[in-house]
Amino acid sequence: MKRILLLLLIILLFTANQLLSQTNIDLLKKYQDLDSIISTASENNPSDAVSAIKDQMALAQKMQSDSLIFLAEINRARILNDLGLFDQTFEILYDLLAKTEKKRNDKRTIDLHFYIGASYFQMSDHEKSVSHFEKGKKLAIQHQKYEDTVKINLELGLAYVGVGQNKKGFEMLEKNLELAKSLKNEELILTGLDNLSNSYFEIGDNENALKYQLELLNYPNYLNDSKHFKTAINQHLAEIYIALERWDDAQKHLTVAIKYATEMGSNDWLFDCYKNQAAIYEAKGKYKEALLYHQKYLAVKDSVYQEDYGNKMSAMANLYELEHKEHQIDKLTIDTQIATAKVERLTFFAAFLVLLIGLLLTFHQYRKNKTEKDLQQKIAFQLIQAQEDERQRIAKDLHDSVGQNILFLKNQVQNNSDQIDTTKLIKSIDDALQEIRNISKNLYPNQLEKYGLIAAVEALADEVSQSTGIFVSSDMEGIEEILNNNVKINFYRIIQEFVNNTLKHADATAIRITAQQTDQTIELIVQDNGKGFDKADMQRKANRSFGLINMEERVKMLKGTFAIESEPGKGTKSTFSIPV
Repeated sequence: MKRILLLLLIILLFTANQLLSQTNIDLLKKYQDLDSIISTASENNPSDAVSAIKDQMALAQKMQSDSLIFLAEINRARILNDLGLFDQTFEILYDLLAKTEKKRNDKRTIDLHFYIGASYFQMSDHEKSVSHFEKGKKLAIQHQKYEDTVKINLELGLAYVGVGQNKKGFEMLEKNLELAKSLKNEELILTGLDNLSNSYFEIGDNENALKYQLELLNYPNYLNDSKHFKTAINQHLAEIYIALERWDDAQKHLTVAIKYATEMGSNDWLFDCYKNQAAIYEAKGKYKEALLYHQKYLAVKDSVYQEDYGNKMSAMANLYELEHKEHQIDKLTIDTQIATAKVERLTFFAAFLVLLIGLLLTFHQYRKNKTEKDLQQKIAFQLIQAQEDERQRIAKDLHDSVGQNILFLKNQVQNNSDQIDTTKLIKSIDDALQEIRNISKNLYPNQLEKYGLIAAVEALADEVSQSTGIFVSSDMEGIEEILNNNVKINFYRIIQEFVNNTLKHADATAIRITAQQTDQTIELIVQDNGKGFDKADMQRKANRSFGLINMEERVKMLKGTFAIESEPGKGTKSTFSIPV
């Protein structure tokens, strides 16, 4: 039975886990799709990115995943940062930082110092940027997060160059670029090469800037996967060659950059490309072409600023105009989905709980039935044992007393047939008869049958008082007429059992027996002034006390109730209530 219940519970838990896992897999897929939308839209269409972040946050909350909520908050901070809303960006990041530090989540704390440092760098606040990068680096080293350490150092080196500590910055960048190569982490390698190239270009060291920018071309996987990377690398190479006055090399890379920027429809890149193209034509003396591209540059520049302004305004409207009807509908839909999911979850767990309670109740009933069965078997065994003990006692009494007296009589008759002492013979016969009466009385008190319950109890009291010196009194007037023979014999045996227990264990000097009728019951009270006992200890030992079990079973036969009151040093009182 135990194995069946355990198997059912395992199946139930496995099924619940499978259902919840499949639901979470579907929600996680939607979350990842939204993450792709955010990455794509963040630069050119921040309004769509803001909407996607709202939905992403709702899904994360629906799944009750701290990790996904954290990533959604980071995405929100990044979009706000791109929109120039730096106060709100830092409000989110610092709030997350406080929570992660409180929870001692070291990985997230490292990431947050990195994001905050990057945001300050974008604002050109290089000193605060350095401060947060250093904090993140310290934690990453402390917890042996080697790749995080390299990642932070590659940005920290750039920040040191920003605050004028060029030597320290370049040493850090070059050292960690080598570490990235040893780790074979291409993403970190590309970051290191690009940061070194940009840093050298900023201080006017164009040869080193060119060296590291050209090395980026050795990683074609990233170039082939993204037109954005192709445009960026070739555009930057063109700028470096222009600074070096290597016009033909500059033109070669600029042509590639214009090609991919046009295919992407990215005016952000085109207006830089047109500016550089005008510079190349001017350097080569092609002033007409230079003027044409300068005009294109100005036109695209105005378009970029207007488009950028429009996108930012749209995104801000999406952020702040939450009362707009369309956004209210989206919000209501998400809330409804969340509410529905909560109801489904609550319904499932309610059903699970009901089934679990049912299993537990079944198991409890099984244990209870088994315990009762074991108790009944024990009682039956003890009853049989008691019968055998009683038979042995009767046999011993018959053999040791009655048998010996009769044997004595036999010998007297055989050996002294002519000189029989009549007086001694009569005394031996009387002794034998008395022993037979005593045995018979123990088996069934003749006073109970001849004179009734009250007389039998008084006779028992007298006998105990005479043989032990314990004062025994009884008061049972008024109940004789309303009891049948079955109840009388059980009452007598209950009293007899209590008295025997008192004689064995209580060290009492007095026993009181009373009975009275109350409503539809007869209440029998038997108490002594003995040493008493601890009731809790008695309950623990109840299943080992045959005398107590015997009294309880007789009360159950009479459909009554049984209660014991006792404390150490204060005697014992047993109350038996039997329906009339």
